[in-house]
Amino acid sequence: MRYWLEAGYPYELAGLLYFLFYLRMMRGTDAARFSQRTKILTLVASIVLVGSVPLHYGATAAGIVAMFGFVVLAVWSTLADRRSPPPPG
Repeated sequence: MRYWLEAGYPYELAGLLYFLFYLRMMRGTDAARFSQRTKILTLVASIVLVGSVPLHYGATAAGIVAMFGFVVLAVWSTLADRRSPPPPG
C-alpha cells in the first residue's frame, strides 16, 4: 500500500474524478452557477493531482501538502458558489 501512495496512484485517480466534476461543472445549467474562479481552481487542482504520478511528488510531504492545498481552495470556492444564488437569466 505504501508503494501505491508514494507512486501517487490514489492522487491521480482523485484527480481524474475531480476532472470529471470539472467537465460536469462546465456543461448544462451548472455552467452559469459556478464562477470563473471555481472553474479555474478545479481544473488546476485536477491537473496537480494527476501530475503526481509522472512528476513523482506524491512521495514528498511538500508535494502532498501542495496537492491538499489546491484541493481545499477548489472545494472552498465550490462551496462558496453553491451558497450564493444563481445569476439571473
